[in-house]
Amino acid sequence: MVNDKFLILLVLLFTVLLAGCSTLDECREDKTVNMTIGFYNKTDLTDAILTLDSVSVNGIGKDSVLYNNSKSVNSLKLPLNAALQQSDFVVCFNNTIDTLSVFYTNNNAYFISFECGCIAAQTIDEVISTNHFIDSIRIVQREVINVDAEHIKIFHN
Repeated sequence: MVNDKFLILLVLLFTVLLAGCSTLDECREDKTVNMTIGFYNKTDLTDAILTLDSVSVNGIGKDSVLYNNSKSVNSLKLPLNAALQQSDFVVCFNNTIDTLSVFYTNNNAYFISFECGCIAAQTIDEVISTNHFIDSIRIVQREVINVDAEHIKIFHN
């Protein structure tokens, strides 16, 4: 009889402890929102991926080095400022410098849960650049959320 009560108490205690330690799957969502840019050679038939020997990226208006002489790069992940509707970057491609300006609309914050908070999401409206290395730009996915997707293609000939 004592063993049965002890076993029931032990199972009940274990159940309470297990319920208190559980985590929500929603909190495992990535709360970092970055815009992804891919590099391509400009061709008439296909978008051939371009891998660069060296890329450096600084945010304009901030003391931020986002990439510092990164090697073998074929894409970038850049943050968009949720407090503004424009983010500007200086990008050095193999010793050739271009500026990149991204104009976007800040969407309402995407609410995950009370425990996890929310994330900011943007919709890309326009991207402009100088054309020293960059030949052209194509927006392929306007919605920037916490899903890993390519948003912009940068072409070089």
